[in-house]
Amino acid sequence: MVTQKKISTGSRDLDRILSGGITSGLVTFIYGEPASGKTTLAMSVSSNCLKSDPMAKIILIDSDLKFSTERFLQVVNEKSDYLKRLLYWKPSSFDEQASIIQALPEKVVSGDIIIIDSITGLYRLELGDSEKTFAENKELNHQLGTIKEMAETKDVTVILTGQVRSVIDSALPQVEPVAPRLLRFWSDIIIKLENTSIPSVRQAILEKPKGGVCRFGIGLTGITEVEPRR
Repeated sequence: MVTQKKISTGSRDLDRILSGGITSGLVTFIYGEPASGKTTLAMSVSSNCLKSDPMAKIILIDSDLKFSTERFLQVVNEKSDYLKRLLYWKPSSFDEQASIIQALPEKVVSGDIIIIDSITGLYRLELGDSEKTFAENKELNHQLGTIKEMAETKDVTVILTGQVRSVIDSALPQVEPVAPRLLRFWSDIIIKLENTSIPSVRQAILEKPKGGVCRFGIGLTGITEVEPRR
């Protein structure tokens, strides 16, 4: 029986509502508005994974084209040798993303961490084109199924980030993930991130399974604790 391990996010409060941190063998989906801390949180977890397991490697699919080597080295706060344990892909199309994901099971082993930032960055639905919509949804469903199976059978940690869209019929301004039904079905853990009135502070809401709410900070080295109010 595989023992699932927990990887710290860098925030005690966030680890608490996650029952100890991000869990291996599961698919964790993080979504929120731009600049809400999705990529920084994924990097922070990756950093802690590399530090706790000298054999682990990061598999990063940068579909949003936001990866920064300088920022990565800030977050890991270590030697540049950590870059040798990073496998990096920058797909230019949804089909290319699919090909990369399909080949991943042969490249990962237990203890590795996979980050797709973001899973819907290259996914587009063309309004009024039902054939295109069906094909895109079918492909995304296939990618998510492959990712889910890989997490379970390979005992790897998977973090997906996702873009958001406005909820049209809501009385109050709200956002939801792009392709919400598919992502909610395939994800084991769902975390919604929100900006706050304090620029360096974010709020995390555990949506699946239903859990708590907490706040954490974002600094030069990634995720930090929130300083108590005086």
